[in-house]
Amino acid sequence: MFNKKLAIVGASGAVGRVFLELLDEKYPGKKDLHLVASKRSAGNKMSCGDEEFVIQDIENFNFSNVDIAFFSAGSSVSKIYAPIATKADVVVIDNTSEFRYVDNIPLIVHFIRW
Repeated sequence: MFNKKLAIVGASGAVGRVFLELLDEKYPGKKDLHLVASKRSAGNKMSCGDEEFVIQDIENFNFSNVDIAFFSAGSSVSKIYAPIATKADVVVIDNTSEFRYVDNIPLIVHFIRW
């Protein structure tokens, strides 16, 4: 079981869908999960394991409801909403290039052995 409250920003995109698959594979069972995307995807439903979640509009999303937010919705989205999330004391893991060269933001690289 994964006991953190997560937000997947860009959940309806290709990377977001793969993240949901990996999350279910690694941590099967019930999750406190918020799927977040653009207004265009808001209201649609997606699954993670046996659970179904409604995608929420990022423009109205309250980041104070989560512990960790994974961003994979493009640099322009990260530029606007990652600072909002961090101000709500959320740990942000950004999969875009937006903050790559910012000195006080660490770059994390994880290698997977095949």
